[in-house]
Amino acid sequence: MDDRASLSKPKIAVLAAFIYTAIMGIGMFYMKAFMGITYGQPEMMNLFWFILIILNFINVFWVTRYFGWQAIGFRPLDRKQLLWFLPAIIVLIAMWVVLLSALARVSLSAAQWQLFALVGFTTLLVGLGEEIMYRGIVLHAFLTTRRVRWAMLVSAIGFSLLHSVNVLGGLPLPEVLRQLILTFLWGFFFAPLMLKLNNIVPLIIFHWLWDFVQIVAPLAGEQVEAMGLLIPLLFPIEIIVGIVLWLQIKQVPERAIANFSDSVHS
Repeated sequence: MDDRASLSKPKIAVLAAFIYTAIMGIGMFYMKAFMGITYGQPEMMNLFWFILIILNFINVFWVTRYFGWQAIGFRPLDRKQLLWFLPAIIVLIAMWVVLLSALARVSLSAAQWQLFALVGFTTLLVGLGEEIMYRGIVLHAFLTTRRVRWAMLVSAIGFSLLHSVNVLGGLPLPEVLRQLILTFLWGFFFAPLMLKLNNIVPLIIFHWLWDFVQIVAPLAGEQVEAMGLLIPLLFPIEIIVGIVLWLQIKQVPERAIANFSDSVHS
């Protein structure tokens, strides 16, 4: 029997997310135990660009075999709904202004510029991989149950649990617990936002630029202290806007699952 017919979409999504998390965990363990690099150091990108390429290729397999690109969020963007995203975008822009103004006042070595470029490439792969997995595959697979809030919750929890493996990379347990809460809030906000926007690309771009600006900030030294004041501004936005969106979205938008019937061909 064709496994595409024998496995339900939610079961495929759970399997895909489990494999994604397991590979990230193996990478974290190897980085700490064999390379002596602790989670959060920009040098971790020397390993993770390769792991993330593998993960993104695995995502391509899941999408092309079981779902389809339109079915997981590559659909026409509802531009009017970008207003929901605007407060978070303003915070991101402010962070970039701080970073760029700081970088303009420091002198970076050629090695630092190379690391800068590597971080940019790797965080792009992070944004692609994690958004496609959790706001793409997981969210849309569970939408087929017709329980929209359950689908959004599973997406947020799965995204949060992914970051539990950071303890294998040397991140202290209290920091891991803090990350689990913060990434759950991220997923709490991004899951309904995905349904409002009808397109996953803005989420990928935001995710990429957010991770990038935080990781390269240490390269600018003490010049980026103001960024520490900006980052927490995202949290109330995620909570307030997220709650409003969860209250608004009471049933599965038909456009969010309309492509499933045609996404898999025998």
